[in-house]
Amino acid sequence: MAGISSNPNSPRQKMINLMYLVFIAMMALNVSSEVLDGFELVEDSLQKTIIETTRRNEIAKEELDFYYRTNPERVGEWHDRGSEVKKHSDELFVYIQSLKEQIVKKTDGEDGDVHHIKHKEDLEAASRVMLAPVVGEGRKLREKLEAYRTLMTEMVADTAKMAVIESVLNLRVPSKGGITAANWETALFESMPVAAAITILTKLQSDVRYVEGEALAYVLSGVDEGAYRVNDVKAMVIPQSQIVMQGTPYQAQIALVALDSTQHPRIFVDGAELPESQNGIYSGASSGVGERHFSGEVVILGSDGRPRSYPFADSYFVTEQTATIAPTLMNVLYESIENEIEVAIPGVPSGSVRATISAGTMRQVSGNVWTAHPPTGAGSVDVTLSAVSGGRTLSMSRKFRVRPLPPATPFILYKDAEGATRKFIGGPIAKRNLVEASGLMAAIDDGILDVPFTVTSFELVFYDSMGNALPEISQSGSFTDRQKTMIRNLARGKRFYITNVRANDPDGTQQRLATIEVIVN
Repeated sequence: MAGISSNPNSPRQKMINLMYLVFIAMMALNVSSEVLDGFELVEDSLQKTIIETTRRNEIAKEELDFYYRTNPERVGEWHDRGSEVKKHSDELFVYIQSLKEQIVKKTDGEDGDVHHIKHKEDLEAASRVMLAPVVGEGRKLREKLEAYRTLMTEMVADTAKMAVIESVLNLRVPSKGGITAANWETALFESMPVAAAITILTKLQSDVRYVEGEALAYVLSGVDEGAYRVNDVKAMVIPQSQIVMQGTPYQAQIALVALDSTQHPRIFVDGAELPESQNGIYSGASSGVGERHFSGEVVILGSDGRPRSYPFADSYFVTEQTATIAPTLMNVLYESIENEIEVAIPGVPSGSVRATISAGTMRQVSGNVWTAHPPTGAGSVDVTLSAVSGGRTLSMSRKFRVRPLPPATPFILYKDAEGATRKFIGGPIAKRNLVEASGLMAAIDDGILDVPFTVTSFELVFYDSMGNALPEISQSGSFTDRQKTMIRNLARGKRFYITNVRANDPDGTQQRLATIEVIVN
């Protein structure tokens, strides 16, 4: 697998960083406007670096996609992680680009072009966009960068890469002339000429693409580490079924876990050699009811030409013809969801068993696992199994009660101080956890069922000092900016309520859920 590496200390990167620092220092001296033109040199260099880094990241993602298409089961977890890295990196990159466009339009008008700035020396545009009270984007940018840095460090388990990410996205407050600014955004954007502010934001975009590359490189290395490598050789017995019906032969595959395609092993069962034409398929007797044992060995030539023997032993049961239906939950099916049911007829391959339901739909998921989706208000349904085995048709049915889903519980998903994911369903909670949460979720999670619901709307009800209710409504499952602002303004010990929560079950039926009392801690 091709490796994707980034060298933060390359000569080109050193030159860009040096130029960046020199021009920022010159701006602190308020030098002539000609120096502002020099920022175009830094900007051009950064843009070239972004193009190169972006292409390298795209190659890494394309490689990850290829491995996922080749082996989705093994690569699935790493592919999902890589997609998450790409998604959040692109969102942050686009957001920073939008800030650059806002600043340029603030100084050059609605027709302002980031690539052709007219009023580079403007000292107010950046401050008005980034530092304006309430609506200033500077604090929001810092919070997004901090959240992105946290997410990327969580994506990698390599301490060296974590240190690199922490270093690249270092948001410590810089000082000007020995004086430390009130915060990071003030230090970078207060009275900063437009040309310098745009270059600073481009530098942040370059940092985002660099960190994205580090994370994708780690994800790709994880695909390699997860690859299975043979380091042992064992004889295995792989039966089609360890329980067979009378009159139906027992069949099992006998082979080595690791095979040499240049030679065929010799297989001995109970002292008799298995013909090579049977390709390792052993058929045992099933003339009577009871347990049957067999043993033998697999003989193969080693690299030194000597035969090596690998013993095996196994057993199987011969039973009377019967069939079973076992629900994975209980003898109850729920409306609005697909209920998993395990169905099996001993001695009959799962692919030959068919299941039907008297009302609703049945769907085979894999092997002997099916899902039953009964209709609303059915009360009860019959599940029927059928199969043809040994020339005979087998059939049986079982009745299931049908019940509505219990009410879902609304909750807020957040991370505690140790980074563990928690569900908040009411009571005291830290204000920071509320602000960092994306919104409201809902699910049935009573230890038996685990069914997610989709929150479509909810209302936060605050109270002013006179006891007047101040409702704030969200028409989705996410907190609105207004709601988050009001949460931030709450003092410790204050309460508010999450009410009028409406959520859809898996069938799209809407429910009104319980109210949550929130105490700001």
